[in-house]
Amino acid sequence: MIDIIALLIANIIPLYILIALGFIAGKWMDVNLPSMATVAIYILAPIVNFGAMAQMNFTPEYIALPIIFFLGSCTIGLISYNAAIKLWKNNTANLIGMGSVTGNTMYFGLPVILALLGPEWLGVYALLNLGTFLNEVGLGYFFGARGHATLKGALIKVLKLPVIHAIWLGLFYNLSGLPLPESFTRYWDYSIGAWVIIGMMIIGVALAKQSKLEIDVNLMLSMFTPKFVLWPLFGFAMIALDRMYFNAFEPEVHLMLAVMTTVPLAGNLVAYAATLNLHPERAAAVVLFSTLFAFITVPLAVVLLQLFS
Repeated sequence: MIDIIALLIANIIPLYILIALGFIAGKWMDVNLPSMATVAIYILAPIVNFGAMAQMNFTPEYIALPIIFFLGSCTIGLISYNAAIKLWKNNTANLIGMGSVTGNTMYFGLPVILALLGPEWLGVYALLNLGTFLNEVGLGYFFGARGHATLKGALIKVLKLPVIHAIWLGLFYNLSGLPLPESFTRYWDYSIGAWVIIGMMIIGVALAKQSKLEIDVNLMLSMFTPKFVLWPLFGFAMIALDRMYFNAFEPEVHLMLAVMTTVPLAGNLVAYAATLNLHPERAAAVVLFSTLFAFITVPLAVVLLQLFS
């Protein structure tokens, strides 16, 4: 148990260093946030996800994972958004709804999964993450842009993302039985590291681009409730149901569920909030504190999972 905690801490601390480096780069080196996000989303994400899917040891049961996560994400998002509408009488409710549908499952969660399980499980993790990723750029964007965007527009935005097509192409390549070229595998390894580095630095750059941080305790509570209460309850309910009744997934998948549902708010949330004019200064503060809080929640979730195994 102590070894697992030490391993987690050793792999989480560098993520905070990357945020700090991103802040320095954004504050004093005039690093451009949209350019970094473009590289991460449109270049590195498709490479990483295609390679992960192409190398995954696929079993039919895994198809259920993104569907379950998509439905869970929709449910949590709708609950959070409708509750926020009653509590907040302005577009803060849009920010809460947008932030509730997903978390920092890749930039933050991916290094943790790699440390605990190794790269051979990355494909399953990418497939599992697909359900929440679709909602981040679909339903989440719809919540954020409510009033000047339609659900159809959000869906079109999803279909235009290269990573979506990289995932299904990678799955088809996997099913073909063809091996990946050694040169691709080598650069795929490089791309994973680059994606995590740029993804975590994006948070720091986004924080640096804000004129100030506005700490709003009520907003923090409203956004922490779905992220650190509803999501963990959903994740551990899935684990409990599978253990008691279905026995469909391996312990490694249960570990992924525990990590994915306790990671902090999505790193891209500040960028979305700035684009949609949804209180980016307050969003930046909440994302920062959620990332710090995840230093407790992620190791705690892994420890609890081990204790109840």
